[in-house]
Amino acid sequence: MRLYQKSLIPISGVIYGQTIYWLTLASSFLVLLGTIVSFLERSSPLPASYLLQSVIDGKSKAEIWGQSSLGNTPDMLFFLANPTYGESITMIGLGLGVSSVVPATFFASYFLRKSRNPVFAVIAVLAGLLTCLAISGAAI
Repeated sequence: MRLYQKSLIPISGVIYGQTIYWLTLASSFLVLLGTIVSFLERSSPLPASYLLQSVIDGKSKAEIWGQSSLGNTPDMLFFLANPTYGESITMIGLGLGVSSVVPATFFASYFLRKSRNPVFAVIAVLAGLLTCLAISGAAI
């Protein structure tokens, strides 16, 4: 007789956890790579030395971006349009990590439906859609 019994984890939970795990791992490597590239690159519109010195000097966000070579706060499209800059790699990594819950929710909903849990599958799809709406910044 076995001393410990193996717990039965639903496949939808395993799929959700594995998706979150691997996407978070990938995003952490992107953030690390972006940070390293930020400190090594010479021709960046957002030099890491300037950003660090501005933060240490206690400047506000408006002052930091206003006095940078960009002249104003960059939006996400700036980072997507310049994917080779270190700051862009870092921001894309952060975005991947934060939004990893979306594919995980949709994958889990598929396996919830497959395991005959249609109510939870529908709720998972609605949660995934609501998360996509929240990420997009659209107001209801």
